[in-house]
Amino acid sequence: MSAILNTKTASLLLILFAWFSSCCFADISLSRQQDVVVCDAAAQPAWPVDFAAADCWQMPLYKVDPQAKVLWLRLLIPLDQQAITRLEPPLALFLNAKASSSVYLNGYPLGSNGQPGNQQQEVAGNIDARFYMPLDLLQTGNNQLVIKMSAQQGWLTLTNPLHFIRIGQFNDPQHYLQRYSNWMLVLLGILLTATLYFTVRSLQPLQRSRHVLLTLMSLFAALQLFSEIARGLFSYPYPLHDLRLLVITSMSFMFGLCLLIFMALRFARGYALHWIYGGAIFTLLSMLLVPGFDNKTTIATFCPVLISAVLVCRYWYHNKSAQSAAVTAVLSLFLVIIMFTTAYFHENVYFVLVTMLLSFLFIQQAWDYNRQLSNRQLDQEKIAKLMLRLEQDQQQNKPAMLKIASAGKLDVINTAQISFCQAAGDYTEINLENKRQHLYSGTLKNLEAELPSTFLRVHRSYLVNLQQVKQLNTNAAKLSGSAASLLLQTGQQIPVSRRLIPSVRDAVTADLA
Repeated sequence: MSAILNTKTASLLLILFAWFSSCCFADISLSRQQDVVVCDAAAQPAWPVDFAAADCWQMPLYKVDPQAKVLWLRLLIPLDQQAITRLEPPLALFLNAKASSSVYLNGYPLGSNGQPGNQQQEVAGNIDARFYMPLDLLQTGNNQLVIKMSAQQGWLTLTNPLHFIRIGQFNDPQHYLQRYSNWMLVLLGILLTATLYFTVRSLQPLQRSRHVLLTLMSLFAALQLFSEIARGLFSYPYPLHDLRLLVITSMSFMFGLCLLIFMALRFARGYALHWIYGGAIFTLLSMLLVPGFDNKTTIATFCPVLISAVLVCRYWYHNKSAQSAAVTAVLSLFLVIIMFTTAYFHENVYFVLVTMLLSFLFIQQAWDYNRQLSNRQLDQEKIAKLMLRLEQDQQQNKPAMLKIASAGKLDVINTAQISFCQAAGDYTEINLENKRQHLYSGTLKNLEAELPSTFLRVHRSYLVNLQQVKQLNTNAAKLSGSAASLLLQTGQQIPVSRRLIPSVRDAVTADLA
């Protein structure tokens, strides 16, 4: 019974697949392995062309190279009636190549993309061209497609200047390019946001160099991504394709170099420059030796990541740090994915991985930043405690004196003998450890400015000498609406403002330590 069900399920899947293919894959894409007849347009400059002439030869489509030449191409497109019926008009011929071109189908001119010709005659066409194709031009059997091509402009000589030829429904020339451009725009927004965020963080002194490098890495990745998807967003003349490739490759190299610098400064320390110079030279030499811009772009990232992985792994081997182990694992995974996706790595996979890698580095950087910030706060607290202790020692060795004018005479009070001060309108009551009082003709704020830093404001109405504090009570005993109080050596209790409890606790703890 299960075998019958499996057979029926398989049959149903085959029927659905056939239906899906017939409905959704009606376009005709010419194989790059297909043989074409090529003629030198210098010998036959005008249409029609004799493709049986002596100056014509046969080669695979992917080997056709119109750079610095003017060529005629003839391709045969075999079609049966079913294939023609599956095509949905209006139709177009899509030609994606670094060249200007003129196209003829079964002897009928479909149009021109720029003007092919010699160096003086050529008008540069777009890198991605579209030619309207009437359906009635197609016939059963062999259809003859003739293309005149030239590429006299540009700065680079590409290995494969002819990308693909396709017949499909009339649409934008970029219709078959960058099918995931919308998702790539989301990644572009993420990378630009990361660039802005790290730029703001780099303005802060703590870990500035790391944030600057993360800013550059995000920026270079964003520029590379924009250059990559630009072809799918708008048309441009084919000479600009060379500039686009140079930007993509150079941005990939700069991203990899910044990553290497980031890892070297973090894990190589005294030998950072050796790793950076060596890695940069090794990467550039590898890029020069590898053919094709896609391969160069991949190598531009692969080599710095590989060297970074070796560097961090070496650090982990000597220090057994959990953080370096995590970085080593992530970089190793990055390298493995590159090796298994080399053919299309630089398109979509690259930017997903880069975004994930930057996210990982951001998390690690945030963890490091918080740890350093905590350490800095602890150091500041230790410094504050030390300063407080020094001031207390200084006050004991050479007590600060406070002069108070009262009843026509001048009283001089040793500040070490003051227990606490309490606001009393425009005056302030000064309470000594022997429980005597003096009246200060000024506000509590004015008095605070005259007293040494061993006095702490614990309430809007109270100023306490930390040397007189016995303990801090944070139980249910509420004085003047306060949830905490200070017990002094004299037995008196001073209320502590709720918002000041943390700072008072730290100060009292430091003083009692």
